[in-house]
Amino acid sequence: MYKRIVVLMTGIFILFSSFSYGKVSSNDWLVKIGNKTYTVKDFQNWWDNWKVDGSKFPETPTPFIDWMLLFENGTELGLYKYPSYQQKIRQFVKVRSLLLLQGDTLSEAKNVTDKEVEEFYKKEYLPLEKFHIFYFNDRKTAEKAKKLIDQGVADGKVLAERLGIKNTDNFERFTKYMRPFDIKDMKQRGMLFSANKGDVVGPLKDKDKWLIVIVVDKTFNDNRKKDFLKAAKEKLIKIREAQATQQLLDELKKKYKVKIYKDVLDKITSENVPEDIKNKVVLEVGNYALTAGGFGKFLKKEVEWQKHSRFGKVDINVAKKRVVDSIINQTLVGIEAINRHYERREPLKSMYEFYCQNRIIRELEDRIIKPQVKVTDKDIKRYYELNKEKYRLPDKVKFRFLQTSDKKLIEKLYEKVKKGADFKKMTIDIMGYDNVVTVPYNKLLPETKKVVDNLESGEVSAPIKIKDTYFLLQLLEKHRGEYKPLAEVRESIEKVVWEEKFKRAKEDYVKKLYMNLLMNGKEIKVNWDVWNEIVNRYKNRTEFNGKYAFYLFLISLMGLFIIGYIKGREKQNES
Repeated sequence: MYKRIVVLMTGIFILFSSFSYGKVSSNDWLVKIGNKTYTVKDFQNWWDNWKVDGSKFPETPTPFIDWMLLFENGTELGLYKYPSYQQKIRQFVKVRSLLLLQGDTLSEAKNVTDKEVEEFYKKEYLPLEKFHIFYFNDRKTAEKAKKLIDQGVADGKVLAERLGIKNTDNFERFTKYMRPFDIKDMKQRGMLFSANKGDVVGPLKDKDKWLIVIVVDKTFNDNRKKDFLKAAKEKLIKIREAQATQQLLDELKKKYKVKIYKDVLDKITSENVPEDIKNKVVLEVGNYALTAGGFGKFLKKEVEWQKHSRFGKVDINVAKKRVVDSIINQTLVGIEAINRHYERREPLKSMYEFYCQNRIIRELEDRIIKPQVKVTDKDIKRYYELNKEKYRLPDKVKFRFLQTSDKKLIEKLYEKVKKGADFKKMTIDIMGYDNVVTVPYNKLLPETKKVVDNLESGEVSAPIKIKDTYFLLQLLEKHRGEYKPLAEVRESIEKVVWEEKFKRAKEDYVKKLYMNLLMNGKEIKVNWDVWNEIVNRYKNRTEFNGKYAFYLFLISLMGLFIIGYIKGREKQNES
């Protein structure tokens, strides 16, 4: 019954999905430019790669036609031959191919079954054990301790006394429950987690100490199994990814030539690469070769990293090996990624074709159109004058004021001001500080605006009453109708004017391409029936997206309701 419901809902889902597609075939021709034909698929590829978030679907195919005209022209001019173009294309292919190679290599590693995860969990996360650990400075004492513990002397104080140990600091430790992965030493892990509760394990060598370990408790019950199953899956995937990567590298080392010139490598230090070997090859991977001078730069960076990450300790041989391995591995993977030619098939093919077109057009712009664009001082000044309001500074006033709720006092103070008293000193005496503020003009109260408008710089106003408070106000600065100086905005204006001129120059260039096409007896044709179908399809798809989500929500609710109803009936029948 449930399967039937799922099938029914799937059918409805497909029915709704089918509404978003039109009758246009991807192979239908859309535009013909001279003797070249571009299909719906060509347009779709261009649009999918050209658009950005918020891009409006074109009302006509003109932007697509302009793009293809520029691309065809750049190709005819041989711009693909320039090193700048080829370098960009190589970099694009390399980066994208590396990602795809990584996906191919690691995809299988990610496919782990629940059974595999369960087995890995049991191996790495079970059992849980508590330990009572004793620490000794030498093996002989540890062996004596084990004999005593086997005889029943497990108390730390008593054991220390019997062994003649006076300093019992860090002599023993009781652990919480530990899992196999907590013990990094594989030999110790095997011995400890294969032991039973009550077993005494040791002596075990751990750095400069010898350990005797009592297994206090052992259990296979895990209250956090759900959490650790998730962690086990992630860890298992990482292990398999590392294995898959290593397997790939091993295969590539057999497939491509890898040679290390040890005599040259041994002479390189982090401080110096001898002059006589700087240009000698130290590494060969496939057709790529690295000189001692180049290797020295990589080694220097590695040594600096080791100094910072290893508290100043640097092992030059370890550093050299890390650099050699890193260069070999990266180069091998890079060669293989490129040699697989992912750009010849999807999902990279469409993006690659668009990128090649884009780079040809960029070369055309850089080498032909941009050199025509010049911005003069006259252009900048003209733009500044025509768009001066863009650079208007906010109107603001700066003034000093004092305030009081005593009407007689404010009148008395104003009389002193009229007789030439220092208003700044007066403000400090009354307020306790020099009360100066700068306020946007549009934030002033109407009554304050009226006063400010009639004051000259340095002039003190007559008393102003606002609600129950009296003010005396001295205007210090008034900034209205001022603009940023041209020198301050010159650089930004130059960029804007340049962009406008470049846009016009590009449009003019495209017009010339149109005219050249017509003059050579060729024309541009548009399959308007197909274009209108494409436009309608996108328009309907946009409108459909909102409705689609709503209806899908209703269908889901309906399905859940039906399943719940059937389950309820089944329970009633059982009772």
